Amino acid sequence: MNALETEKIVISSSKFLEAVYSVSDNFIICTTKSEYIPMEDFQNHFNTVGSFIKKNKTVKFIFDKSSLKVFHQPSMEWYHTIWKKEMANYGLKSYRKILPNLQYFKMSVKIGKERIIKENPDFRFEDYDIQYYDTLKEALLY
Repeated sequence: MNALETEKIVISSSKFLEAVYSVSDNFIICTTKSEYIPMEDFQNHFNTVGSFIKKNKTVKFIFDKSSLKVFHQPSMEWYHTIWKKEMANYGLKSYRKILPNLQYFKMSVKIGKERIIKENPDFRFEDYDIQYYDTLKEALLY
């Protein structure tokens, strides 16, 4: 049985995002469902996921952003410097990401990371195991 066929728990679901926990594999797959996610919805979703992680030690977080067309820097900054730092306190440091196959989006991510580094010197991307993949199937393997 592969990870997509195991028992799953839906942690959070809205018209923008869905987060599902794979029980046997102990990881979360968060999938975007729209081209843009308002920051308030993004934060509410991730706060719900964060509450789950605090009660259920999770080893890996897969974030499939392939439906996005709009990059939102404030959401990315909050996700890294606030949410991700807090989740590290509960053992979550392994992230797999699937970006949209759009060059401008990938460039925006690169520029956004540089801005986070510049404006948040106490945040270090190196403290996390972050890897990018083209498909969910690839991300599940590593």
